[in-house]
Amino acid sequence: MPVLKRRSRIVSFRLSQEEYDALKDTCVAQGARSISDFARSAACRLARDGNGSDETLQAAVLTLQERVEELDRELKRLAHLLEASQPATPEKKSKLAKFA
Repeated sequence: MPVLKRRSRIVSFRLSQEEYDALKDTCVAQGARSISDFARSAACRLARDGNGSDETLQAAVLTLQERVEELDRELKRLAHLLEASQPATPEKKSKLAKFA
């Protein structure tokens, strides 16, 4: 059985009844053992993963944009290969002429 770190610090905060009810419902939906356990996990995850700052969001958007551009290039390359592998028909030539 693993040895757990002793937890000796207490964090306390107040909630409105509506906030408490929403938190309790979320705990049940997520399968948390208790509200305390859920709040601890959420706080530690936020501390570990960052707070969703603008810099973090910008980095994620930039990464997604770069990936979309890579996929766009690959899609165009594959479309070009597909077009090149098919015999030229008058209809195909007229479609290509529109893009020239």
